[in-house]
Amino acid sequence: MTPHSPSHAPSQLGSAADWSAAAFAPHAGSGTLARLGGVVLLVASTDPAAVAPLLDQAQMVAANGGDGRQLVRGFALQLSSGAGDEPAFAALAPHGSGLAVIVSGAASVTVDDETITGEGSLSWVERLVPWPIARLVATVDPGGTPLGALYDLGAGVIPAGGVSVSVDETPTMAMSQVVGDAASIPDPAPVPAPAPAPAPAPEPVPVPVPVPVPVPVRPPAPDVVAPPTPAGDRPVLAAMPDAFASFDSVKLRDLEDDEPVTPLPIVADQRDVQASGVVSEVRGVFCKNRHFNDPRVLFCAVCGINMVQQTPVLVNGERPPLGVVVLDDGAVFQLDTDYLLGRDPDADDRVRHGDCRGISIIDTSNMVSRVHARLELRGWDVVLVDNTSTNGTFVNSPKAVEWRRMAAGGDEVLTPGTRIRIGHRTLAFNTHGGQSAAGQSVS
Repeated sequence: MTPHSPSHAPSQLGSAADWSAAAFAPHAGSGTLARLGGVVLLVASTDPAAVAPLLDQAQMVAANGGDGRQLVRGFALQLSSGAGDEPAFAALAPHGSGLAVIVSGAASVTVDDETITGEGSLSWVERLVPWPIARLVATVDPGGTPLGALYDLGAGVIPAGGVSVSVDETPTMAMSQVVGDAASIPDPAPVPAPAPAPAPAPEPVPVPVPVPVPVPVRPPAPDVVAPPTPAGDRPVLAAMPDAFASFDSVKLRDLEDDEPVTPLPIVADQRDVQASGVVSEVRGVFCKNRHFNDPRVLFCAVCGINMVQQTPVLVNGERPPLGVVVLDDGAVFQLDTDYLLGRDPDADDRVRHGDCRGISIIDTSNMVSRVHARLELRGWDVVLVDNTSTNGTFVNSPKAVEWRRMAAGGDEVLTPGTRIRIGHRTLAFNTHGGQSAAGQSVS
C-alpha cells in the first residue's frame, strides 16, 4: 500500500480516469480485496479455493481493458453456470458514463446515498451508477473498521473486509508530517505507533521511520483502455446516452448501447447450413408429443414429459440443436453445427466452404491461435477438441475448483455448465433444458 496523496484526489469521480487515479483505503476485517487496473473485487472469504475463480474472472476482464459491461456479463455468466456456493462478493469497473457494480450475497456497495446489496436476492444485483460520484464504500464484513485515508491500495491483492473511496475528505495527517514528527521524538523507538484510529483495528500497520526527505507523490494511474480490435470482432462498446444521466442508477440489462450484432442465420431448411446438403441424422426416440430426443435422457428436452414410462423405439431422425455456447461478452451461439474457435477462424477453408461456422476469440494477450479449438457435434454429444494450440485450451467442469489444461490435440465431451478458457477469454456451454446425458453416442 502507498500513502494517500490528497493533492491529486479529485473532488468527485467524474470519469474512468478519475476512478483509476483515486485512492482506495482498505478496511480491517475478514475478506479479500483486489485492485487490478480499473477492476476492483471484494470477496467475503480468505479461502484461496473460494477466491480463485472470482479472482480469475476479474483478471480476465482487467486484461481485456477493464470494461464494466464485460465485468458484469462475465460474473453473471459465472454465477449462472456455477454450483451456487460462491462466497458473497462485490465487483466494480467503469463503463461509459458511469460505474458498473455487481454484488452477490451479503456484500454491499454504498455510492453516495444509494446502497446496493445482494442480501435477500435470489441471484445477483447489478447497477450502472452515473458519474459523478463523491463517495463510495464497499464491504463484506460489517464488523470491519476503516484503516484510515493514510493507506491506499494502488494495485494487488490483500486481506480486507471492505474498501472506501472518499474524494471529499482529506487525511488528518500527510505522510511528510508523520515522517517529520517521528524524527523529532527523543525516545529512540525503532517503529513509532500510528495515530489511533476511530475504532481498534485487528492488525494495525506500523509506519516505518525513513530518512526525512520529501516523499514522492504517486502519479495518477492511467485510464485502462482496451486497444482497438480488428474489424469483424465483437461490437465496439459505445458510451451511454446522456439521457440516462438524470437517473440515480440504471440496470445494465436495460442498456441498448451496443452496436448491432449479426444474428445467427435463420433458414427454412437446416440442410441449407450443411455444405453437403445432407441433414445430420442420429438415432433417437420420440416422446408422446413427437419431440425427438437423445435416447439416454429421462425427460423430454422440449416439453419435459417423463420418457421412462414409455417403451423407447430407436429411429433415425434429424438432430435438433444441442444447446448454446455463450462468450464472456454476452454473444450466444446455437450448437446446430460444428464451430471453429480462434483468432481468425473465418479464414479457414472449413468455414469458407460451409462445413462449420467460426467464433472469433479476440484477446489482447496474443495467446490465441488462428484456429485454437473446435466444437464438434458427435451424435448427441458436444465435444471440445484442442487444435494442438501453442498456449493450450483450458476447461472448468461444474463444481471443479481449478482450471484444467487439455492434452494437445485431445478432446472432451462437454457437460452443461462447463466453462472453456482460450487465452484470457471464456465461454460457457449449456443445453436448452439445463441437463445432458453425456456419454457414448448411440449409433
